[in-house]
Amino acid sequence: MDRCSRNIIFVLIFIFLIALSAQASSAATAEDGTQIEWIKEYPADEIEILSVCESSQGGYYAAGAGPEGRLVMRLDGSGDTLWKEYIPGSDANGSIKMVQESPPGGLILFADDEDLLKTTDEAVFEWEFHQPFGKVNSVEAVPDGSGIMTGTYFQGFLTEVASNGTEAWNRTLGDPEGGGQYVLRSVQNDPDGGFIIAGYINPIFTISDYRGFLMKTDSEGKMIWARQYSGNASGMILSVACRPSGGYAVARFQTLSGDDNTSITVPSVMFTDVDGEVTGTVDYDEYVSYVYHIENAGDEGYYLTGLSFGESLEDDVYKILRIDLSGKLMSEINLDDMKLNGFSATSDGGFLVAGVNYEGNTSLLIKYPGDTGTSTEQAPVFVLVPGFALLGSIAIYAVSRKKSE
Repeated sequence: MDRCSRNIIFVLIFIFLIALSAQASSAATAEDGTQIEWIKEYPADEIEILSVCESSQGGYYAAGAGPEGRLVMRLDGSGDTLWKEYIPGSDANGSIKMVQESPPGGLILFADDEDLLKTTDEAVFEWEFHQPFGKVNSVEAVPDGSGIMTGTYFQGFLTEVASNGTEAWNRTLGDPEGGGQYVLRSVQNDPDGGFIIAGYINPIFTISDYRGFLMKTDSEGKMIWARQYSGNASGMILSVACRPSGGYAVARFQTLSGDDNTSITVPSVMFTDVDGEVTGTVDYDEYVSYVYHIENAGDEGYYLTGLSFGESLEDDVYKILRIDLSGKLMSEINLDDMKLNGFSATSDGGFLVAGVNYEGNTSLLIKYPGDTGTSTEQAPVFVLVPGFALLGSIAIYAVSRKKSE
């Protein structure tokens, strides 16, 4: 091989290695090998992020609390802050617990555990509705621009706030069949119209199991059907998601009888048809101690947020499980030293998480890409194969040229 050929090969190898390095560093990697698209850190005494959502205009919204109270931030696709706005209100030290885009435009916010707010896309205040009683557990932006809140006081309640900030209607669920108290934990827009509500029935003064329930209502909160789950199907339903094919998937926490009169706790997902009839269940006690939220991951399955209990709070590990439409585990992500405050699936198949480290000095906002998992990162085969093929072709060419001389 002459000097010119060697120089050509060395230059091409150098270029290939640079390209390979750039490809491998295009996504950050967590300690367990999980890819991270980007991560943002904030001093916890200045910014606490409690909720996140994707913007239909690109980028993201993050909400929580700052030095001046209730805070909304607009982020670009890389997580860099475009602007920060404080939302006025009666509680100067308040915080925003939920941010969602309103389908007709603007933002629906839930603040201070009792106030529903509406702002423009730029977080300019429009109106505020105060929920006068009870504990609100779930809020949802409704397609017509209104907002729906569900929770429990002496009885379960469902309140819709119209797009102008006035109460449209309020429904009290009354006493459930079989006694006890409705505890409403989750409300979602139903694809067929109206709402699907999930929760459990607290037996209160009776010695019996918690009974999960699902309830379908029309757009004015009037009950269409309600179904309770007892016996082996009992437990506390904590969150509901609508299945792409129809029906529902719910995150559930059960306490079942074990051997020698012991009790075991089982986190699971229960699948139902459109009428709430159980079609299957999958348990996840092998991976987490507790599952409390389920969210659609496009048409490919669901995300579950859960917790593995340690010996102390600092030893607890929050986890994100990705499951397919049948409930089979696809990936498991440990959030390590992070206490999870907010979660939102994104349109690219990935997700956002917000929280604070257990030391309490840093607020975190992390974007995970789609198809993430716990495998160790490596350069993709589609880069390596053509690259080595190119180098091999160069070497063959150089040897052939030498022989022909």
